[in-house]
Amino acid sequence: MSHQLNQHENDVPVDEERKIDHDVSHDVVEPIEVSEEDNKRVLRKIDCVVLPLASLVYFCQYLDKRGLSFAAIFGLQKDLNLKGQDYSWASSIFYFGTLASQFLSIKILHMFSVRAYVGVTVVLWGGVMMAQAAPQNARDLLALRFLLGAYPAFVVLISFWYCKAEHPARFAALYGADIIAQGFGGLFLYGLSSIKSSIQGWRIAMMVAGGLSIIIGLLFTWLVPVNAKGAWFLTEKDRQIAIDRVAREHASAESREWRWDQCWDTLKDVRFYLTFLWAFCLCACTVLQFGTLILNGLGYSTFITTVLQLPSCGLQMVCLGIAVAACRYFPNKRGYVQVCLAFIPFIGAILLQTLPYGENKWPLAGALWLTTCNQGIVVVNLSIISSNIKGHTRKTLFSTFFYIDYATGSICGPQLFLAQEKPLYRTAMRAIVGLYVVYMVTMASFTVLCRLENRRRDSLAAAGDESAVAKPGTALDNKSDVQDLSFRYVL
Repeated sequence: MSHQLNQHENDVPVDEERKIDHDVSHDVVEPIEVSEEDNKRVLRKIDCVVLPLASLVYFCQYLDKRGLSFAAIFGLQKDLNLKGQDYSWASSIFYFGTLASQFLSIKILHMFSVRAYVGVTVVLWGGVMMAQAAPQNARDLLALRFLLGAYPAFVVLISFWYCKAEHPARFAALYGADIIAQGFGGLFLYGLSSIKSSIQGWRIAMMVAGGLSIIIGLLFTWLVPVNAKGAWFLTEKDRQIAIDRVAREHASAESREWRWDQCWDTLKDVRFYLTFLWAFCLCACTVLQFGTLILNGLGYSTFITTVLQLPSCGLQMVCLGIAVAACRYFPNKRGYVQVCLAFIPFIGAILLQTLPYGENKWPLAGALWLTTCNQGIVVVNLSIISSNIKGHTRKTLFSTFFYIDYATGSICGPQLFLAQEKPLYRTAMRAIVGLYVVYMVTMASFTVLCRLENRRRDSLAAAGDESAVAKPGTALDNKSDVQDLSFRYVL
């Protein structure tokens, strides 16, 4: 099958191939030798432009998302007369919007650049966020939360600009912005929500956070290039280096051609479905939307509840740092790193369902902080997808369906938090423990399958198959990791 696919690709005229990948292709036959100094200089320039703007987008997104949990303790539930599972549905319905937008994004990402998609998404997101200041009842809130669900395609974006070894640290920067949004963003929203005026403070907070998102979305669209070839902040030589440093690792070119062969290869790939399972489990396990309600329910005031987000954010930052350091010092052990990191929130969930609910609430608060520490897992998770999946159609499918299951898990997760069981939500904690077990099994299975495929390709190379010999890429191309036998998976 691989031979037939390669033969089919060789039948495509050269001009047609260049037309397909005209945005990023170039005429280099052998990869340019790039010195370590040149590589660091170009990477530094990319980090100074692309990464800060992408992190700001993440900050705004999570400030908007976390805004609901802070608004909940500053009068939103009372002002909108939320009862029973209304708040849980306000959390879940956001991800119905994410689910709907991901099916559209498969087509959109083949029609427009990632930059345009992200920028427009964030601007629209900000507009809807500002509109969240207007609801008068639960129905209005649910409608707006649904529209807020569109999600940018950062897995694809990071893979265009960075080498595989650089992915964990860059995803960590993005999710570090999420942690900052939880901590200092929480204090920011607390200050706005505490304003005494004719308009409730939480409504003012929604308008300010939404306006900030619009500004950042416009800046992202204006300043972030479509790809390295058109990067305004790089010289002509640096642009070539930026392209070649990624091309050497058999990275995918951005292409607007839909490849059915890559689609079928993906649908037949067991790892594709394992990605489904781990995304669902990881996102169904989140407690962040209910963290403020748990702490507030333990008897802490709204101000103390807000301040108590800071130790949680500190622990998350530590776990994020551990994840990045582990991927750096154990570069081919990302699957095992994730499984080890999963034990931290796993233990937190066990403690939340077993510790007694007595006068001393600090042990329960500490258990909650441990349960929120899953950002490091997500970072390594996304880096595995961006590093191991090649071919624009195949990468788009993996990225999109990862977020589809991300959304599905995030829809189901809040429904585990039964209103009658607050503040500790014992049923939810028992379910979270089980979901982490499933996650660890699926992650280990993915790692084993990649290891077996690497060994198969090594055997083919040893038997004399030149196409299976591991070697640096010579240019950005649109072959998938299934078709490119010289590609090796990061474990």
